[in-house]
Amino acid sequence: MMTARGSPRLNLMKEVAERHRVSPPTGSVEKRTRGSSKEDRAQWNASLEKDLVDLLREHATPEHKGQNGWSSEAWNKIVKKFHQKNPYARYEKKKIQEKEKELKRDYRMIKEIRKQTGVSWDDQQCKIPADPPLWKNIIISHPKAGKFKTKGFPLFDALGELHDGQTTEGTYNFTSIESSQYSTQAQLENLGGAGEYLRENHGETSYHGDNIGGEPSANGENLGEERV
Repeated sequence: MMTARGSPRLNLMKEVAERHRVSPPTGSVEKRTRGSSKEDRAQWNASLEKDLVDLLREHATPEHKGQNGWSSEAWNKIVKKFHQKNPYARYEKKKIQEKEKELKRDYRMIKEIRKQTGVSWDDQQCKIPADPPLWKNIIISHPKAGKFKTKGFPLFDALGELHDGQTTEGTYNFTSIESSQYSTQAQLENLGGAGEYLRENHGETSYHGDNIGGEPSANGENLGEERV
């Protein structure tokens, strides 16, 4: 059937055709929506952040990490293990790398804030307890610190160990040194019985020419009496 030019029917047909031309099929919209929602299915939380930092520390070895950060191969391993532990958090590699940078920035920022006069640190809550006037000054120098007015940062020590080799702010791990110092101190304390040990086992003579008991030493000199 012919339709007269300019008739209402023709205009309606043109409008329908135009809508179909500019609007994608409903199925395509739903498909794209479902695909993009996978990235947003889980928001970052304290548990996910801890899992990421634990994996970063696990791979903080010369084999996986250089001066410029983790290698691409190391990141692939980190991302794979992160997904295995948190299958519902399907973040892409780039998104996980961005979170690592964010955590590092937060650590550096809090580290600097803690150096400011009047600023303290609550080890139990892992946060900065400060009055509003002090927080006002903090935010002036660190505008992004506002989120930590009420929020703790429990990963501070772990990130300090990861990035600075520190277990707590300004405190390095001296376990091996303390052990060595204790051993040396114990040896010094035991020197009081060294003379008795030497007399019992070496005929009252010393290996080093020292006479602890006043008897002739191994080099024939008597340090306990005047030489004639």
